Amino acid sequence: MDDSRTTLSRTTGSGAGDSSADSSRALFVIAPRDPATAELHDFLSVNGYALRGEADAILSDMSADSLGLLDLRVLEQGHALPLPAECLLGRGRWLLINAQEPFRDDFLLLNAGVCGVLSFREAPARVLQALELIAQGELWIPRAILAEAFQRQRARHTPQPAALPALTRREWQVLRGLLVAENNREIAARLGVEESTVKRHLYNLFRKVGVRNRLEALNWARTAGLQAGQEFRPANRAC
Repeated sequence: MDDSRTTLSRTTGSGAGDSSADSSRALFVIAPRDPATAELHDFLSVNGYALRGEADAILSDMSADSLGLLDLRVLEQGHALPLPAECLLGRGRWLLINAQEPFRDDFLLLNAGVCGVLSFREAPARVLQALELIAQGELWIPRAILAEAFQRQRARHTPQPAALPALTRREWQVLRGLLVAENNREIAARLGVEESTVKRHLYNLFRKVGVRNRLEALNWARTAGLQAGQEFRPANRAC
């Protein structure tokens, strides 16, 4: 397996069979495997967190009181998640890290499980500080992010005529894959095409809707009222 494509982080610290593990300090982590993540893992482990990144653990062991850490680069890079982002963030209390600026992914903020947001490349000490506050039931969301999100939500409630871009049948099919958290490989397998073909359709999709990455495309889709399972009508029959 190519580690650069792995979504779930390694497990660090005490294992399930270690009686010294402090369950109250368990931290469920979803992040790319890279040097920055490794540095953060080491820092949090030294400061008393038992990091857990197994998909089975996230699906079976997380509760409303669990603490989670989601690196938003996972969504931007198209890695697979154990569950769609909205469902995943509904379990436990989550800190989102490596958020791009300006932060425009309002659909994440609207999830009750999101308790904190940190910008790109925040120091490990700041991540620890945010986690400690979230563990105490508080929020760590910058005031500027909340204010901008509030203004955008107000603007979106102003009645406007619906206008969807002229996407092809394949582009709609790729968009449906984004809405159910499929990665490029999974979309390619479902459509019976090469992964490079999916990337080409993604590029055309991003260009037509005026976004730069998957996360912005998801935000656009939700703003437009599109949902997984919805029947999309392509502008033409071309691929």
